Amino acid sequence: MKKKGWKKQKAKSFICGYCKECNKELISDNGGWIVTAKREYFCHDGKDGSCFDNYCELKVKQHKEKYEKRLSQNSYW
Repeated sequence: MKKKGWKKQKAKSFICGYCKECNKELISDNGGWIVTAKREYFCHDGKDGSCFDNYCELKVKQHKEKYEKRLSQNSYW
């Protein structure tokens, strides 16, 4: 007679999005990804380090350039 037992369901994984920097698939059961408030997805292990860190560094540079440009325009007053 065959033993009755619980049937273990296969784990389902879903594609949650794609990394904005390296376009890598971000899967639900792998983890290692970040979602920003603007719903932008980034992965931790991209081609050149963390894609989120690279994105943050780029934004800081852009902010500094914008701020320096604004200060240079105000110096004429």
